[in-house]
Amino acid sequence: MSLSIQEWHNRFLIQAQWTRALRLYFFDLLQISGQEKILDIGCGTGALLPDLESLSPAEVYGADILEDHLRQAQQACRTCSLLGADVHHLPFSSQSYDIVLSHYFLMWVGDPANALKEMHRITKPGGYIVTFAEPDYGGRIDFPPEFFKLRDYQISSLLKAGADPRMGRKLQNLFHGSGLEQIRCGVYEGSWDSKPSQEEIESEWLVLEEDLAEILKSAELRELKKHDQTAWENGSRLIYVPTFYAWGRVPQKRASSS
Repeated sequence: MSLSIQEWHNRFLIQAQWTRALRLYFFDLLQISGQEKILDIGCGTGALLPDLESLSPAEVYGADILEDHLRQAQQACRTCSLLGADVHHLPFSSQSYDIVLSHYFLMWVGDPANALKEMHRITKPGGYIVTFAEPDYGGRIDFPPEFFKLRDYQISSLLKAGADPRMGRKLQNLFHGSGLEQIRCGVYEGSWDSKPSQEEIESEWLVLEEDLAEILKSAELRELKKHDQTAWENGSRLIYVPTFYAWGRVPQKRASSS
């Protein structure tokens, strides 16, 4: 059964919590107080929008291709300006935004190089393009052994859904090919000093159950979920999905188009 919009929003909120420290660092590092307009492209249900408003005095905009996500996003941030848009054909004038950012997005766009080209077009000279999170399920690590196959199961499911499960490792190459400068690319560290909250565990399983519904039988999923809960409780469970980030600056003097 498909997740509801509220369930997706709750999931996106959890993901936003995982990456907030990097957003704090980024906005502090760049001292963006003079910036006027920020666009969250692929804003989904608006999980990042209130946070962006709190981090910057700039006007915050959101764009997404899914209308039901935008309706939820407007509830999440009533003061944000939202618009339905396809990243490959953005309905914005060139050099419109100071920062164009995304979050768990490029893996879903089909042609990320073209998406970055459009993001580049609408960003002002001296502005920044940022992707705060792109996972790489090809590097997923699970333990104990009964969970080893989850990596292959999830890769198969994401490919079938039209996503690129190995987008993370491609970010640096994409950014260097997009005409940006001062590029920085990295990967979030793993930390297992405490187990995730029950809300995080349940959220993860809502997504897994949807992803794996056509791969495993319901009874197999229930048994795997039961083992997962036990492993978290006894301290043996480990999950690590390398999640990459990248940002780059649009040159003050743009290259002339041929």
